[in-house]
Amino acid sequence: MQTGGVPKTDIVKIAASIDDVPSMEETDAMLEQLRHLPRSTETVKMIDELLEIRSLLGATC
Repeated sequence: MQTGGVPKTDIVKIAASIDDVPSMEETDAMLEQLRHLPRSTETVKMIDELLEIRSLLGATC
């Protein structure tokens, strides 16, 4: 059960709107949404994966 914060559906909407590899802005938007969720194992895993993508995006810019 979530206690306040942003519903996971907002994150799903962002992810669903992405056709290929997310842009830096899309990655940042998803990280911002995840920041408001409780720190469950699932949330931490998603944050870690997005940070990895973000670092790869930063290396190509």
